[in-house]
Amino acid sequence: MFAGTAGAALNLITSDIASIFGGLLGFSQWGIYFFGFPLVLADNVVAFEFRNEWTIGDYPVERGSFESYDKVASPFLARVRFSAGGSESDRAAFLASIEAIAGDLNLYDVVTPEKVYTSCNINHYDYRRSADSGAGLLTVDVWLTEIRQTATMNAQNAQDPGASSQVNGGAVQPSAPTPAQSATAPSFENYSPTAVGQTPRGDN
Repeated sequence: MFAGTAGAALNLITSDIASIFGGLLGFSQWGIYFFGFPLVLADNVVAFEFRNEWTIGDYPVERGSFESYDKVASPFLARVRFSAGGSESDRAAFLASIEAIAGDLNLYDVVTPEKVYTSCNINHYDYRRSADSGAGLLTVDVWLTEIRQTATMNAQNAQDPGASSQVNGGAVQPSAPTPAQSATAPSFENYSPTAVGQTPRGDN
């Protein structure tokens, strides 16, 4: 009797310590994070879905056949299903936490126990409520897609001057020509069509 009670108490204490230290160390964490902080005020993550695809390019060859010449990875998609219950204010805070991040351009991390999917942005979320699922429970699907950032090249300090980027120097103001420029400029005072190779028409 005493051994059974002591064993049950020990198991309860051990599980409590494991859950405390597991939460502090980040064990078995799920959700959408930003710089290590969870953003969605949910009670649970009830489902997770991940999809990664590649596009293979083909070109036609003789006799109606095709050959593949390239394989390009598409941005991955992730879906996280959150649920929250509690009071009406708790459910409102749950929805507000999703709405606050759904329309911005920040890059988030989708965290699972096995892997962290970085550089994601929310492109869709939806939820549906019905009588059979309970009026006090909200389940929301949040869809995220991978955002790939490309580096921009700055060639201002290129060794070859022809490879340097164009620089906008502002508007150019007109100025009067120098005497040397005026001396070398062509004069059109005595311009006549014959001077440029045109044959004048004679009088008949």
